[in-house]
Amino acid sequence: MMILTKGDNQGLRVAPRWPSSRVLLDREVFGQLLSAQSRLPDSIRLLVTRGYEHKSSHLGFFRTLSRWLGIRLFCLCYPDRTDELDDIFGSNGHDLDGSHVDVSIVFNGRRLRFLPLGVFTSPARQARLKARHCTVVEQVMDALRQCGFKIHRNHTESLQMHCDYQPAGC
Repeated sequence: MMILTKGDNQGLRVAPRWPSSRVLLDREVFGQLLSAQSRLPDSIRLLVTRGYEHKSSHLGFFRTLSRWLGIRLFCLCYPDRTDELDDIFGSNGHDLDGSHVDVSIVFNGRRLRFLPLGVFTSPARQARLKARHCTVVEQVMDALRQCGFKIHRNHTESLQMHCDYQPAGC
């Protein structure tokens, strides 16, 4: 397992999602992210925000509490989207190993934010923001897929580029 801190790590940008101060990744996953980065034009950079998170870490209680609160608020805001709760609020493998990662996109030096209100960003707003940079999003998703990553099936999770590494790529 590799411990990555904020900044440039061998050409891959890292910005841990608050409240974390680091991102833990499997070494092979890190290598495949570097391979995906090498397939992209210089104007597009990958930004790794989340990797392995141990269930019993000091942040575990905070995450459990924030998920519990988040689920309740999400259900109030979007009562017709309860079928998405597991996808959006589940650990999605982050608590299993370092092969489950969240990646953002930096385009021309600016981080693209498709979920400005986090998972509470409405699907209509998500679609508008994605449409603005559709070509860039597709380039990133294609590069990740070519290197063995599977993009999450849920549209909200896919916009925070949650992906799972499944060996046999690159």
